[in-house]
Amino acid sequence: MTVLNAPANTVVPAEKINEIFKQYIDLAVATRGGKVLTLSDEWFAEAKNLLTPTAPISAPGRFVPTGAWYDGWETRRHNSTYDWCVIQLGYAGTIAGFEIDTSYFTGNHAPFVSVEGYRETSANAAGARTHEEWAAVDWVPVLSKVVLNPHSRHGFQLEAPTADFYTHVRFRMYPDGGVARLRVYGNVHQIVPENKHEIHDLAAAVAGSVVTDFSDAHYGHPSNMLLPGRGHDMSDGWETKRSRAPGHVDHATIKLGQAGHVTDIEIDTAHYMGNPPKSVTIAGFEIGSDVPVVLLDQAPVGPHRQHFFKVPTDLIEKRFASVKVVMIPDGGIKRVRVWGAAQLPAVQPENSLIGVRQELPDEHTWNQKKN
Repeated sequence: MTVLNAPANTVVPAEKINEIFKQYIDLAVATRGGKVLTLSDEWFAEAKNLLTPTAPISAPGRFVPTGAWYDGWETRRHNSTYDWCVIQLGYAGTIAGFEIDTSYFTGNHAPFVSVEGYRETSANAAGARTHEEWAAVDWVPVLSKVVLNPHSRHGFQLEAPTADFYTHVRFRMYPDGGVARLRVYGNVHQIVPENKHEIHDLAAAVAGSVVTDFSDAHYGHPSNMLLPGRGHDMSDGWETKRSRAPGHVDHATIKLGQAGHVTDIEIDTAHYMGNPPKSVTIAGFEIGSDVPVVLLDQAPVGPHRQHFFKVPTDLIEKRFASVKVVMIPDGGIKRVRVWGAAQLPAVQPENSLIGVRQELPDEHTWNQKKN
């Protein structure tokens, strides 16, 4: 077996991590389907905490049967080699870098870590593997062994995103200890219809779309708008601070994974019951142009529901590479669907979700007064 070296990496200062990786998404976060499949040990704190979307918290004085409670993954002491866990990425993708956070691990952090990648080629093989079989797969080094400090955010940017995409990573701590969060930043391995005339969600994360710019993400990042489904609460949508200035708006730009002709738009405000925006504007940008083309103009939206809009017929001929979502004046949006096709004529597939309501259990009862 050929021994490979991990690509070179650059340390990213904590205050620049968000800026450096803003064009990528966290492939491993639990809200995108990331999960821990197997591990060597998790005595003090569970490895699944690594993938929690929110920042780590501290709970001084809180004890569980194994000792003090920690918001992260922590293993037993005195390992002679290393501890490891296998993480199935929520989305397969190329990897551009990592954030490794040891917040609140002050005397028990892992002093060194590394990351390896693996691409599963069989849809059924990964779920059937045993712990021993995962240990024996042909892991590819992605992040070389790096030093961690206690109670700190660490960023590591690869010299270039990996050429190959990965479905799984193995995270190693040397020799043992604790880490609060692991972020695997990268680009989704694009999945789009083979038929270029087929309408699909051009803005979906799985189609390779990413948020490249935004005004504010105080309560939730705009990349959440690209996720599938209707979500589970306000934590997995885009929500901004309350504005007070007259004329204020919030905005986010989505680079579409594939340029296309837009036919329909969906704005979902699921779970935003007291804080949706008053209205939404969406502008498209053609390839190589910075001139906005208004696809949806100050469309009123209400709380906790899907909103469906048809794009004017004369605009369907245009081919857009990115869209800008504008919330007026602020608030929360759960999902944005930009339905379209790579080529005309656009054909709607069978069982399409365009204009289809996917009702939540409390869709019609959430606003009723409770006794």
